[in-house]
Amino acid sequence: MSMTRKVRLSLLVPLGIVAVLATACSSSPSAAPPTTTLTLANGEVTCTNITGALTFSPPLTTKGGSAESTAITLTASGCTTTGSNVTAVTGATESTTITSATNSCTGLLTSRALTINIGWKPSTIRPSVLTFSGYAGTSSSAGDVGFALPDKGGNAKVTGSFSGADHGSGSTATALSDQTGTQLLAACGSTAGLTSIQVSSGTMTLK
Repeated sequence: MSMTRKVRLSLLVPLGIVAVLATACSSSPSAAPPTTTLTLANGEVTCTNITGALTFSPPLTTKGGSAESTAITLTASGCTTTGSNVTAVTGATESTTITSATNSCTGLLTSRALTINIGWKPSTIRPSVLTFSGYAGTSSSAGDVGFALPDKGGNAKVTGSFSGADHGSGSTATALSDQTGTQLLAACGSTAGLTSIQVSSGTMTLK
């Protein structure tokens, strides 16, 4: 083998190794982003400003006749904690869907169990799942109607954050509309039916 060919080979071999290493490095998967550890909040939390809506599909009517689904979406603010490892809760979002065999307005008076998914702000707090055995009708001093949870003699349960020492059995909530019972019945009797109830105020305590 000529000296010139040996020199060429001696140069090509290291260059080939560099190329293989460069290709291997460029094709390796990128590092996974760091995961955020959620804080399991203990103790109690109370939010004093609940707003949102109950949306009925199909709309509620005086006659009913169809199966009905109620989507509940709420937001909470004015939150404070007691005896908790989390000192600051700036708010929460709450959502659930409940079903009924009829879209009659009288179905609103029938207590049903419901499970509410709660996401806290800041989002570093582990979410809560709040379950009530049922609800009862209530009203404000101005006559605006709403719901009190749990129902009389009923129970509550919390999993996740703010479940307390007894799994949240002392948890309560209220949700009030800005309409009277007369106004809601009139909407039920209209051609369009009652499409939603706006929640204008309320409270929630998990403990």
